[in-house]
Amino acid sequence: MPATTLAPMRLPTLLITLFTALSLFATHPARADDGSSQPESLPPTGQLTLTGSTALSNLVSLWAEAFSLRYPAVSLTVADPGSAVGLESLLNGSAEAVLTSTPLNKRQRQHFIDRYDYAPSTMPVALDGVAVFVNAANPLPQISLPQLDAVFSNTLRCGAQRPIRSWGELGVSGELARLPISTVGLTDNSGAYSLFRRKALCGGDFRPNFNAVPGPGGVQVAINRDRTAIGFASSALRDPGLRAIPVAHRSGEPATAPTAEAIRSGRYPLTRTLAIAYNLPPGREMAPNLRAFLDFARSAQGQAIAAKAGYVTLTKSPLSTFTVQTVCPANQLTT
Repeated sequence: MPATTLAPMRLPTLLITLFTALSLFATHPARADDGSSQPESLPPTGQLTLTGSTALSNLVSLWAEAFSLRYPAVSLTVADPGSAVGLESLLNGSAEAVLTSTPLNKRQRQHFIDRYDYAPSTMPVALDGVAVFVNAANPLPQISLPQLDAVFSNTLRCGAQRPIRSWGELGVSGELARLPISTVGLTDNSGAYSLFRRKALCGGDFRPNFNAVPGPGGVQVAINRDRTAIGFASSALRDPGLRAIPVAHRSGEPATAPTAEAIRSGRYPLTRTLAIAYNLPPGREMAPNLRAFLDFARSAQGQAIAAKAGYVTLTKSPLSTFTVQTVCPANQLTT
C-alpha cells in the first residue's frame, strides 16, 4: 500500500491548535486517577437552628443577617433560652448546635458521653467579658473580686470579713455613701450568672434580695433607673447611663477594665470565650450549612461584625476558615 502523505499544517492553524490545547489544560489540569477527586461542593441549603446563650443571641442575629445574604438557601433560626437550657438541648438530642457562654461542666460532658459514646465538639467564635456596671453618676473607681463577693453574697467565700451593704463601705463619699447597695444581674440559666458566681462569689450563694433579670436589657434598665444599683452583664452592653468599672483580682491590686486587649489577653478577671458546641460523631462530615455558618462567623467579615457589636475578636488579625480537626476540646470551652 502506498504511504499516505500528510499535508503540512499551516502556521496559523498550528498556533490556534496549540493555544486551544494549552487553554484546556490550564482549565482542567491533569489529576492522578486515585479516586480522590470530588465534584465541586454545592452551596449549603436547608434549615439551621441555633439555641443557647443569651449573651450570644444578639451577635448571632447580626451574623445571621449577613450570612443570609451570602447563603439565601439556608433558613437560619436563632433562639436564646440561656446557656444552661441550650446545653441541655445538646445533651438530650433536641439540638445539633448551641451557643455557649459557660464551659461544659464535668457532669454535662459525661452525660453527653454516656448518651453518644463520644465527646461534644466546640468552636470558639468570639471573646467577651462579664462586666460590672454602675450608674454613670456613681463615682466608684474600681472594685475587687473579694469586694464583689461581699456585695453580692452572704457566704463570703472569697476572703471578705463581713458583707458590704452601703456605698460608703466601698469608699464612696457624699450623699451616696449612706445609701444601701442594690444588686442586679442575669438569671441562673445564663452563662454570665455561672461565671460570676464561680469567680466573683467563689462558688457561693447570692444574697436573698439579689435582683435576677432575664437578659442584659433588664440590667441596663435597672441601673439606669437606680443610681444605687450595681450589676453584671456582657461587656458588649453599651449605654451612656452605665459605666463598666475596672475589676482587680485582690483588694489593693491594680484593677483592669474590660477592654478588648485586656479580654483577649485574659488579664481581665471575668473573661470568657463565646463558642458554638455541636454534636458531630467521629468520622462524620459536618453538615454543610453549619460548617458554612461557622466559617462565616470566624471570617474577617464575621469578626468585624462581632467587633462592631461590642464583642472582642478572637485575634487581632482576621481568621481564615477552619477545619474540623482544629476544634477545641469541650473541657476547654468557656462561655
